[in-house]
Amino acid sequence: MKRRTVGLAVLGFAAYALFLVALLPARVITSRLALPPGLSLASVEGTAWSGQARLSSGAMNPAASVDLRWRWRPGSLLSGRMAYDVVASGNRLDAHGTVARGLTATSVEDLALDAEAASIAAWIPFASAWQPAGRVRAHADRVTFDGRELQGHADAEWSDAAIALSSVKPIGSYAMKVDAAGGPAKVTVTTVKGPLRVVGDGTLEGLARFAFTGEARAEGPDAQALNPLLDLLGPRRPDGSRALRFAS
Repeated sequence: MKRRTVGLAVLGFAAYALFLVALLPARVITSRLALPPGLSLASVEGTAWSGQARLSSGAMNPAASVDLRWRWRPGSLLSGRMAYDVVASGNRLDAHGTVARGLTATSVEDLALDAEAASIAAWIPFASAWQPAGRVRAHADRVTFDGRELQGHADAEWSDAAIALSSVKPIGSYAMKVDAAGGPAKVTVTTVKGPLRVVGDGTLEGLARFAFTGEARAEGPDAQALNPLLDLLGPRRPDGSRALRFAS
């Protein structure tokens, strides 16, 4: 009788603990997240397993905020990871993918993004000054980061690109590829179409150090009208192109 009572007590305690875990408020987890500088979460609702929040930038720009929704994928435990399906939407931006954390690395899988260029630039202070327009689409099957190095492949395209500093609209459409296999990731930029031709490559170390070199030139009937923009992009070469260099 005593063993049965103890067994029932243990079972009751386990059920109660499971109940508490199932209802663990999302704020308990989000308050402990180490977000990148300038980002914050507000209006957090739901549980740690299924909830929503508002992700905002500290730039005081109302366009730099999106609604986040997440749902835990319990099957990920079989591979030794904690994984969530995450959806971001609002302010002309839609993105979804799976974010997973293993013992040594964080991964983003099946990422798809479709947004207006202005909504992307709202999160990047120096880009906002250019007032970009057009559409940005990106995709990645799987990208992992262990705190030092990236692994994986991602593609992005900026179509019908336009900026406030040029009267030519659009200036073109551009594709970017990121290939990472440990060490600095390789970044390549090419022109899909348009009068402003841009090509170059660079490296991305971790998630912060980026270096890029390339060239830009104008072609077609809009070439003359693009000269003021080209003068801002870089010094003139003997062949008329402009040298592009950037490092952060």
